[in-house]
Amino acid sequence: MTITTDPDFEVREIHTKEEYARLVDVLWTANFQPYNPIFTAVHPISGPTPTDRKADKAYDTTLRWTAHVNNPASHFIYVLDKRTGRVAGGCEWLIFHDNPFPKGPQTIPCTWYPEGSERAEYTSAFLSQVFFYRMAWLRRRHAGVNAMGVHPDYRRRGVGRLLMQWGHDRIDELGYESFIEGSPMGRWLYEEFGYRRVVSLHVDLEKRNPSEEWSRLVYECRPPAILLLWRPPRGVWDEKVPDGPWAVDEKTWS
Repeated sequence: MTITTDPDFEVREIHTKEEYARLVDVLWTANFQPYNPIFTAVHPISGPTPTDRKADKAYDTTLRWTAHVNNPASHFIYVLDKRTGRVAGGCEWLIFHDNPFPKGPQTIPCTWYPEGSERAEYTSAFLSQVFFYRMAWLRRRHAGVNAMGVHPDYRRRGVGRLLMQWGHDRIDELGYESFIEGSPMGRWLYEEFGYRRVVSLHVDLEKRNPSEEWSRLVYECRPPAILLLWRPPRGVWDEKVPDGPWAVDEKTWS
């Protein structure tokens, strides 16, 4: 795929926590313009004031940078506007060179809200449902995109395409399939790169006789629709491609 975009944009991989903090600023802005209700569950939000926001972003930076350092599959990248030095957008590419889920689906804990709190339970339930299918179906080498965001000032200028192309330039050489848990808003970008929807996921966070706190979380942090999108190696959809990632075995891509 040929990407036509602003020649003053440059894609860079992030190698320091200070660089990553610049991307965190963009991701938080992107998810509050427009407001993404689930963002407040999957990121640490302690309050509404500017002081709260500064502390929350610093904590988020530390938490996710530590996870990145401990995960060799993780690659943080961003698009830089060379004219202004601003970060236009970024994401995390996950490139797994072996099976990342040897035990199959597992509960994903929430570590940024107090253990035992309903907010932590709510976030854990959300994440565990969303990533259940990847953990069940993609128990082999593969890739995927996580936490993509573009600053509102740079939308519709090819930034998302540059972020996608960076990963595909690498995984297509390796012959890896890829999988995305995405929103309907990003669907058309993903489909441009050869992804197809395999499942539309409804995340069920209802409870019988919920507490007031749980009902508030369901109301305030209700997740958007989730699309599970899959791309076979190099985006080639031929007669060898099975019905879905659940049907892939060791002989499929040989």
